[in-house]
Amino acid sequence: MSEIINVLTNPDSFFKRRMTERIQFKVPALIVILNALMGAISGYIMTKAILSSAAVGGGFAGVGAIFGAVGGFLGVLVLWPIYTAVFYGLSALFGGEGSFKRSLEFVGYGYIPMLVNSIFSLYVMNQLSSSLQATAADPTQMAQILSNDPMMQVATLVGIIFQLWSANIWIFGLKNARNLNLRSALISVGLPVGLLIIYSLITYLGGIV
Repeated sequence: MSEIINVLTNPDSFFKRRMTERIQFKVPALIVILNALMGAISGYIMTKAILSSAAVGGGFAGVGAIFGAVGGFLGVLVLWPIYTAVFYGLSALFGGEGSFKRSLEFVGYGYIPMLVNSIFSLYVMNQLSSSLQATAADPTQMAQILSNDPMMQVATLVGIIFQLWSANIWIFGLKNARNLNLRSALISVGLPVGLLIIYSLITYLGGIV
């Protein structure tokens, strides 16, 4: 537990110490898998609610919800190496040195704030699911309904805050894993994460306008 707290409060010190130890994926993989499980549950709940509101038969809604759960689970797992590959590639432009495996390990630790956000998002999805099931609308209308919902808007802003927290961990993780200065690590992580946050803000502002 003390190590997890150290990742959150002093990531630079944590990753410097990890650099003296062998690469291990047990903890970061567990963190990512827990995130994936939260994504699977959220995907199941929301897909079932959306299909039920569209008057899809109960059996089909259940099957669709399972696909939603699988998609939510795999989506989180796939993003882990994708994030790492993007950070790794950008850091190469700054002369980054260090293995992809070490970068993958350190990026996994950055999912800790996302896990907290996933738990909050799951609560929001659960609250919204009952109201969605009582709303008769086709799936194409659901995006507009969700974007206009105050709880979803709050969840978007909270998600951005936790995304920034994860980015802070990734910056120091990449700095140590790829032997970069802070500026280079900041650009390597900040550029892609910044684009994602801008997209989230555009979605959020589109929902409240």
